[in-house]
Amino acid sequence: MSLREAVRIETTGQRVVRQLCEALIFEGLCKLAPNIGIGCWTWGGTTIRAKITLGGFNRPRITPGSVQIQCGTGWAPASATDLLATAPIAEAMRQELAEDLHRSEALTDLTGPDVHQRGLRSGMSCDALESALHEGHPYHPCFKARSGFSDKDHLIYGPEAGRCFQLEWLAVDQTLVDQSLPDRFLDTELDAATRLQLCAQATAKGVTLAAHTLVPVHPWQQRALQGNAIYQAWRDAGRITHLGAFGDRYRATQSVRTLANADHPNRAHVKMAMAMRNTSSLRIIEPHSVCAAPAISDWLVTIIANDPVFSDTCRLTLLREYAGIIVGRDTPLSGHLAAIYRDSPQGAGLNAHQVMPLNALAVTEASGEPLIAPWVQRYGIHVWVDQVLRTTVLPIWHLMVAHGIGLEAHGQNLLLEHDNGWPIGLIARDFHESVEYVPDLLSQPDLVPDLAAIDPVYANAAPGQFHRMAGGEDLRELVMDTLFVYNLSELAALLQRHYGLTETLFWQRVRTVIDQHVARRELKARQAAFAPFVPSISTESLLTLKLNGGTGVFRHTVPNPLCTTKG
Repeated sequence: MSLREAVRIETTGQRVVRQLCEALIFEGLCKLAPNIGIGCWTWGGTTIRAKITLGGFNRPRITPGSVQIQCGTGWAPASATDLLATAPIAEAMRQELAEDLHRSEALTDLTGPDVHQRGLRSGMSCDALESALHEGHPYHPCFKARSGFSDKDHLIYGPEAGRCFQLEWLAVDQTLVDQSLPDRFLDTELDAATRLQLCAQATAKGVTLAAHTLVPVHPWQQRALQGNAIYQAWRDAGRITHLGAFGDRYRATQSVRTLANADHPNRAHVKMAMAMRNTSSLRIIEPHSVCAAPAISDWLVTIIANDPVFSDTCRLTLLREYAGIIVGRDTPLSGHLAAIYRDSPQGAGLNAHQVMPLNALAVTEASGEPLIAPWVQRYGIHVWVDQVLRTTVLPIWHLMVAHGIGLEAHGQNLLLEHDNGWPIGLIARDFHESVEYVPDLLSQPDLVPDLAAIDPVYANAAPGQFHRMAGGEDLRELVMDTLFVYNLSELAALLQRHYGLTETLFWQRVRTVIDQHVARRELKARQAAFAPFVPSISTESLLTLKLNGGTGVFRHTVPNPLCTTKG
């Protein structure tokens, strides 16, 4: 069986096992002993083997369906239960990991057949693709855990189901609310009929909006909060009143908690707090980031507008996060009731049929053919790949090298603008928590927003705690980690599997694209501050983070395929 065929027929259970093993090896949680294409290793008391190769950054690539465990003198196909039986982790984490792996498999299979019936994804609009990209995280073994989601919740609120629902609305005592909103915010986001309905409902429940603020909440989160003691106390004291569901219908994007307006696609996407665990993290919203989001957006928009490179060879569009609202910022419930409003692609003037999430480039259709197959056939593999790299790498790289600012550029945070599959621009979103900068490397330091004036938590923060970093290598790690190690590496693996373009050649081309741009823009001296071509770099250890409860910073060192003899 060919590797392409093995990938096509891989079951979800086999995928969970494969990604768990790849993460264990990549993060050094077990030691691989390769032997002519077969890797063998132990985790706890279990001996495991699989067909394996190593890609760029030493990313393990296990052949689907090949993972086996030793049973006496023989070998048998491995299950997640087998792998966890003697895993060297605490019992509570063993149970959590087992549940998250099981739910990733179950929820994927629950909606998988329906998604496959929607047809080819290469011709879908951006909003349709957000629902049709059912694969989830390509590296993390808990790629669709969604702890707290029942099967019914998944079928209503999961992006794969494609269902529409209204937001719930609360009237909240103004003393509990912090917000950063543009003038006449609700007049823009809600039509007149909805505003009248909300006012009438507030009056019917004895609430005066002069002393209360209207706050949206995800319907799943509204239900989840009912058992929270603080929420109950506020509700019983009349400080929070539930008004009900009103207004436009929304549909989940692939990030689950970010919702796209289904009735008026030009209106904002809304990122909402959800106390749901997915991959390694609880999906609430960091409280300090909510009201800072608009200031960060304004800053980045100004930087990009002031540099003609971003409208020329490195076309970059930002989907502004222009409004934020949070309830109980300084309470134990902080981050559990919050929303950030972001430009939709249509609201930013983009054609929805010419925009796609960047992670879509690395997926295959139900037939086993890559989503990108029609474009590769039309333009030719080498010409098309070079254009992809110029379009996706250079805007992020230029922002880092020329301006001292790094974006968390993983597959869901970036959108590709294209003309019939020909890449023409990059679109960035969701940067309020993760944009980083180095003061000494900023091109326009006077433009940095005073975040401490927005939230005191920023005032005495140490470098690395929030957005301000100590040196260029910190930005290098963020950018290369997200854009290369955990993002474009998936495209590199697909191109090798389907088109014979080796990962080695792929990363050589990335280096060439960067070198040409840096030389053209005379940025070599500035680039040296980021040391991007050292032999080895640090990358985030995502599984290790999960095994340590989702808190802390965990990294491991990997070889850097951009390190060449070019200097």
